[in-house]
Amino acid sequence: MSVEILERLQPFVGVGRTAPALLITIVAKPRNKPRRNKSSMEKLLSVALVTFSVSITAVHATINFYDNFNTYVNGNLAGLTANAVGQGTWAETGVAAATPVQVVNGAVVLGTSGQDVYAPLTTPISITAGSTFYIGATVTLTAAQATGDYFLHFTPTVGDSAVFAERLFAKSSPGGFVFGYDGSSGGTVNYSPTVLSFNTPYRLVLAYTGVAGPINDTFALYVNSTDTSVELNNTPLFTSGYVGTGAESATVAGINLRQGTAANAPSVIVDDLSVGTTFGEIASVPEPSIVALVGGFSLLGLFMSARRQS
Repeated sequence: MSVEILERLQPFVGVGRTAPALLITIVAKPRNKPRRNKSSMEKLLSVALVTFSVSITAVHATINFYDNFNTYVNGNLAGLTANAVGQGTWAETGVAAATPVQVVNGAVVLGTSGQDVYAPLTTPISITAGSTFYIGATVTLTAAQATGDYFLHFTPTVGDSAVFAERLFAKSSPGGFVFGYDGSSGGTVNYSPTVLSFNTPYRLVLAYTGVAGPINDTFALYVNSTDTSVELNNTPLFTSGYVGTGAESATVAGINLRQGTAANAPSVIVDDLSVGTTFGEIASVPEPSIVALVGGFSLLGLFMSARRQS
């Protein structure tokens, strides 16, 4: 394979990815030099596979959770009893199993009432003064109601059915709907003044920043960020101080999807759900090209293994 062919991979790899340079290092060589013997090439490939794996892990080290639901079959997302795991790591919150949350064609569909679900983060996030964590999701609202209800939140412990923190609301508004926020129960929901459109996918980033002292953490919601690398180069849809009478959470351990009260809740399609500590990793959807390149290296490794055995 020539350098010219490998360079065509560049458009499929994001900014800062090291895969193309690594690939060129492995296979590119001056045309007039003798070909490496078989054992030397296999040794080089082994080193490259390890290096590539470490590189990809480092790139995505700030993502604590990601699910695009693409590998799931249509049907129930979670199990139908408390904490029962269904597809992926998704489990039921509490004991309400009526109207299970559904997977439809690689996305999650939330109705206006029924089962609530959660998934654990790969590594919990500690919320400290000055630190920010982010929740990202591609969200499409198909309907909303005047009172409004929340459909996305996190919990400080995995499977918690009592403390629902940093809750994202939606309610109808003339011409469409608006998003809202509160930090815990007991507060008045802060809604954005900006009306958005039904049946339109929006890439959301919820930014939550810890502030020293009680009941004063801050929240910002970004929609379709124009700069998916630098948070400060974007204008939030709206911001809010902490809302609620409950104490601020110090840990993010689980990510939760909720089907609320039938008379209040929106109907929502959720995709590409992520949680992490870097804006740039959450504002954009993680690139499938990285997965494809890893798969390509795996196949190459299998090929070389088969050659050794032949």
